[in-house]
Amino acid sequence: MVRRVRFDWDAVDSTAWHHELPEFGAGANAVSLLMPHAEPFVIDAVRYFDDGTHEDRTAWMDQEAAHHGVHARFNRRLTAASRTARVLDRIGRWMFGRLGRRSPEFALAFAAAFEIVAFCSARWAESGLRRFFGGADPEAATIFLWHLAEEIEHKGIVHDLMADIPDARRQYRVAVFVACVVLLGFTAVGGVLLFASSGRRALNPLRWARLVGWGVSFAFVVLPVIGQSLGNDFHPDDLVDPPWMASWLREFDPATNTISRWDQAGLASPSASAFDAAA
Repeated sequence: MVRRVRFDWDAVDSTAWHHELPEFGAGANAVSLLMPHAEPFVIDAVRYFDDGTHEDRTAWMDQEAAHHGVHARFNRRLTAASRTARVLDRIGRWMFGRLGRRSPEFALAFAAAFEIVAFCSARWAESGLRRFFGGADPEAATIFLWHLAEEIEHKGIVHDLMADIPDARRQYRVAVFVACVVLLGFTAVGGVLLFASSGRRALNPLRWARLVGWGVSFAFVVLPVIGQSLGNDFHPDDLVDPPWMASWLREFDPATNTISRWDQAGLASPSASAFDAAA
């Protein structure tokens, strides 16, 4: 399902949307800066091999295009206010320009790896919804959580296409390594640089310790799944979906193109136990 969610952009301060954990906001902003370059790359990779007869692939491409548009708009505000963000945006464009010189098969394998990392990001985020997003601007937090939630429902589509392209499947081991270096490396370095340039709160060593701790905890989520994905019998649909995000998406109203803000959703209050109960 394609959800072109309407956001109140006047309410979004892209540079300081997380009031309690600006270090978390900086890492999320680094992810956002990469998306307008990564999303078109993976869309083109799938479109190259798609024969136009699979509705699920068309819906996947439309979803990714919607993500691209929202992050591009968010980033225009961010880069207008931050020189560091402008530099990171140029680096992201350069990286995916270089990746675009690789073969279509490699690009498809990279897209499959990209989807695995995105799913793991959603799983990790749901494991600590209150911890990560409590105290954040609700509209900005909803932007990021909406994107992550949609990564859950289409996590196997690119994998299925890759399985039909032997040359792409053979390049998956290299592609997943490159994807982790590009996606996780850019997020880590970009998040550090954005936070370091954010003002006096960046002088607090406890905030830096939290950044390191989050990096370690995310590694414990993503690396085992990456390892599983190298096996011949692996399929993303076998992974356990984070339950709150999947339920929250059902609150989307196509008549108004709106979704309940994450902190006001008509569901049980989000908590770390929501994921723990399903894992």
